[in-house]
Amino acid sequence: MTRTASPGMRGGRSGPHRARFWILFLAAILAILVGLDFAARSVAENVLANKIQQQGLQHRPDVTIEGFPFLTQLASRNFQQVNINASNQVEGSVTITKINGTARNIHVNSFAFSSGTIGKVSGSALISFGSLANTLVHQVGPLGSLLGGAGLKLEPAGPTKVRARLNLLVTSGSATWSVTQLSGNRLRVQLVSSNGLPTSLLGSIQNIVLQIPKLPLGLTITSVRVTPAGVVGKVSSRNVPFGS
Repeated sequence: MTRTASPGMRGGRSGPHRARFWILFLAAILAILVGLDFAARSVAENVLANKIQQQGLQHRPDVTIEGFPFLTQLASRNFQQVNINASNQVEGSVTITKINGTARNIHVNSFAFSSGTIGKVSGSALISFGSLANTLVHQVGPLGSLLGGAGLKLEPAGPTKVRARLNLLVTSGSATWSVTQLSGNRLRVQLVSSNGLPTSLLGSIQNIVLQIPKLPLGLTITSVRVTPAGVVGKVSSRNVPFGS
């Protein structure tokens, strides 16, 4: 005898197929929305990078907008956190090797990001030992010819001091400088001790005031310290307008 499936049995078979269809459909929609979210974020990061560069950077920074989803932030034109990384900011003989900043509470006035306000920016600015050494060599005058091809190698000598071990053509020894913060984004590099080196050789680099390159977004240095990577300044600013 041949059995005929009842309507209930046919419905039972189609139920799982229908459920799988809706699951796959919703997954596809979700994937599209996530893709749109990341694409919109990428475009916004590029626009913000250009706007921030116009605020006083010589090179275009890397910008990352934090938080997910991005589209809800875009709809409100408010962004909770934006990370900013820049490098090689130059003024005179001084180069800031890296600038790392975190901007919070960013409000843009239009979806074109033409202008806006940043509630707070905090971060750090690094002058590497290599960069600081180049600055000192630029100041040394006659001592520069004695350095030969060795250059000036600096290392940390405490939280506020740097030391150089010098092997000159005529003598060798070491020198230690203190690094302190002055007003107006300036640093004082002052010789505090030397060993085995004639004072006359170090005369041009006993007391140097360095003007730090202009920082973007109104950032000012609040403190400095010497680290294994170089001289690091803490930087911050508040209620910073950008754009036009």
